[in-house]
Amino acid sequence: MPIYRNLQGTSTAGGGDVDAFLPDSDGELCDTLEEMQLPATVDEITDELITPAQPPLDTWAGVHERLHQDRLPALAEAGEIEFDETQGVVERSMTQMDEEGTTLSAAVFGTISLVLLFALLTLVSVSLLTALTVTVVTTTVVWFVPSFV
Repeated sequence: MPIYRNLQGTSTAGGGDVDAFLPDSDGELCDTLEEMQLPATVDEITDELITPAQPPLDTWAGVHERLHQDRLPALAEAGEIEFDETQGVVERSMTQMDEEGTTLSAAVFGTISLVLLFALLTLVSVSLLTALTVTVVTTTVVWFVPSFV
């Protein structure tokens, strides 16, 4: 959606109504993003912020522009989120995910699963070989030792 600027450099989209829909602080905006399923587009974030109100399209565009131009780049610079300005996509910050320790990549999870599976198969194989060896030795002793006595 194109948003045109006038010669003074201020947006023609949404005036004071925009501030009513934007969180006052970066912390509140981060809380809103945490409640959303990320990655999300700036459009989806804008929709989340203005829901359930039905503001005019120019207000929606103003909220979108303020997020895209000011608020989200500032959060990305602070390391709170990852923001791709060209695609308009917001993701959780990798450093924040590492600090929380709550996420495992698919590769790490797969590697851990394979190691545990290999360990389990090794334990079962050793147990079966031990049982087979004890059975063979016991059977041999029972069959052949009494004949020598």
